[in-house]
Amino acid sequence: MKDSPTKTICFFNTNKAWGGGEKWHLTTCKEFQRLGFNTVLVTNEVSEIAKKGIQEGLNVYRFRVGNLSFLNPIKILIFSLFFKMKKVDAVILNLPSDLKVAGLAAKLSGVKKIIYRRGMPHPLKNTFLNRLLFSQVLTHVVVNSEEIGRSLKNGNASWFPKEKMILIYNGVDTNISIDHSRKLIQKEDDEIIIGNAGRLTEQKGQKYLIELSKLLKKNGVKFKILIAGEGELREGLQKMILETGLEDSVKLLGHVSDMTGFFNSLDVFVFTSLYEGSANTLIETLQHGVPSVAWDVSSNPEIIKDHVTGLLAKVGDVEELKNKVLLLNQDKELRALVVSNGLKLIEEAFNSKKNLEKLKSLIASN
Repeated sequence: MKDSPTKTICFFNTNKAWGGGEKWHLTTCKEFQRLGFNTVLVTNEVSEIAKKGIQEGLNVYRFRVGNLSFLNPIKILIFSLFFKMKKVDAVILNLPSDLKVAGLAAKLSGVKKIIYRRGMPHPLKNTFLNRLLFSQVLTHVVVNSEEIGRSLKNGNASWFPKEKMILIYNGVDTNISIDHSRKLIQKEDDEIIIGNAGRLTEQKGQKYLIELSKLLKKNGVKFKILIAGEGELREGLQKMILETGLEDSVKLLGHVSDMTGFFNSLDVFVFTSLYEGSANTLIETLQHGVPSVAWDVSSNPEIIKDHVTGLLAKVGDVEELKNKVLLLNQDKELRALVVSNGLKLIEEAFNSKKNLEKLKSLIASN
């Protein structure tokens, strides 16, 4: 493939809910369109990414796709004809179900670059279909953390094509100037403002923040914990807050549109997620210069390097989490060090423009 902006790239994401993978597909599709490429966004019939893609003026095509769509030869034929009709040069797939149905269709239609972007560190099953897809169908596998790469290869070393795998981290626009004057709330005197952001799910571990608040209260610390995000655990978390009498100290903010104002309001960011592909929230936190504490698990250490770009605590050890939060709040030299190093890491590894060039080069390569 020649490095020409007339190539057509299909971003294939049929997830109905909105998350990090959907944000990446949408923003990357927009950026490639801005660069002059022909872009196509394929989504599920009803999905958040479809709504947002239409609002952004992208070329959105909606299909009814499910986990078993790959068993339907007519569905595979439809996508194969679609790729031919749109003269697709490269397709970037999101879900495992996308890989199965659209990967096979892309191979049948002669798409030159069939790329699967893996966003979560879940083990890859050693099945006949996976061996076929990864060895014979896919041309590349993009992972957004080293942890995801390890999860794919673990137990599959005899057949997994590691030469097809490329690491491209999630990123942020480092050219954006952060307005540090905006704040959602103003702190009171010696109060510590602790923040967390993410979907209210078991994965994100917000229950540990309530445990943390109980320890802080027991230690006589004046604090507030602000939790941004919505999700299925909201009612349960709110019940826990009320039962422990912490409603004045722990606030569920729901969806927050002004995340810069949110980050600017914080003294310490606490990331309690139990596993991540590559946490966009942590990357954005470093970009905003907020000192952070995270569990030492999954891909978190690739972003929060202990005592370098933040602090890490043993998973589930809320006592250690409390001590790390207090240390990071009190030690001014440590705070300045992790903030400075965090900004350097963003420029080196999580610069969206640099990472976009990696993807562009991958698509353009022969």
